[in-house]
Amino acid sequence: MSRSDPWSRAECEAIVADYIDMLSRECRRESFNKAGRRRILQKQLNNRSEGSIEFKHQNISAILLEEGHVYIRGYLPAKNYQRLLREVVVARLAIERDNLISQEDKMTQERGTLFDGSSFEDFLIPPPDNRIVSEPISTYRFEPRRIDYAAREARNRQLGEQGEKFALEYEKFRLRRMGRDDLISSVEWTSKERGDGIGYDIRSFDGLTDNELFIEIKTTNSGMYQPFLITQNEVAFSETIDSQYALYRLFNFSRNPRMFSLPGCIKQHVALAPQLYKAEMIRL
Repeated sequence: MSRSDPWSRAECEAIVADYIDMLSRECRRESFNKAGRRRILQKQLNNRSEGSIEFKHQNISAILLEEGHVYIRGYLPAKNYQRLLREVVVARLAIERDNLISQEDKMTQERGTLFDGSSFEDFLIPPPDNRIVSEPISTYRFEPRRIDYAAREARNRQLGEQGEKFALEYEKFRLRRMGRDDLISSVEWTSKERGDGIGYDIRSFDGLTDNELFIEIKTTNSGMYQPFLITQNEVAFSETIDSQYALYRLFNFSRNPRMFSLPGCIKQHVALAPQLYKAEMIRL
């Protein structure tokens, strides 16, 4: 079979079923051997190459994210996918959605790891290489959909507070490592001490100078590409304060916490898709 031959429906159904099973296992913290499952799967896929199978897994990750679900963290999303594959994923979700949502919600409720300062050395990583910097093309699908994982995760106040507390300790560690112990006592957990709605969660300092650094924290128990919700107020604040702003994205929080920073106006780093509108009755 040629590498360029399109995948058949039977092949798509086989790989999607296997992917969803692995994803459910990952949500439940059950171990599985990706390479071993891939070798077994090859027999149902007309002996397609491992590279071809790997890319199809990444395609499925991208489709699941679009449908408001999590993805297998080792299979980073790739959006250039076959239309038939999307049809098969959506059809499979119609069967598996309730079970998958149940597994995702269990993962959402997992508590974060308690860290001491020594664990922060390898904590910060570079942002994803293929960050999207253009606005997405708006597409509307008029079909019933449940509230997606990002919204369910955003409602988990305990997860948000744990992430903020974690980032607060990281900021103290960062300033201490820079020799700025004099600033540590002035670091403020703003959302805790003054309430939400200000546009950021933590007020810290850049450390090279005494300039304030305003930090928004977004936490997920899923992978680094998982979408997150951000308010219009938070976006506007990042645009206004720009050079003194950073968004910290905490991911894999309950299992192997890592974080990357997106400094400056958030519009430089992510594609913002409208989720809700405020509708007011206007009397003429």
